[in-house]
Amino acid sequence: MKTLLLTVTLLAIALTAHADDRRDRCERHELHNYIIERQQIGAVQGVPTSRMIIGRREVDIYPNGLMFEGNSVVGIKPR
Repeated sequence: MKTLLLTVTLLAIALTAHADDRRDRCERHELHNYIIERQQIGAVQGVPTSRMIIGRREVDIYPNGLMFEGNSVVGIKPR
């Protein structure tokens, strides 16, 4: 009886230690800040004046007219 209990306990510990914690990956993805990254590389100055949300896409529009999705320029808004 003790052998069976010890085996089940060790198996449970081994399976729990082997499990992958997927929450960690999601948190890292959510904390990615493209606005700060664009400012650090010198692509823009300041913060976006507006944001267009089209489905899942989020387009930031800056005062100089540049439009960014993530770190990619997707257009220039005419003044």
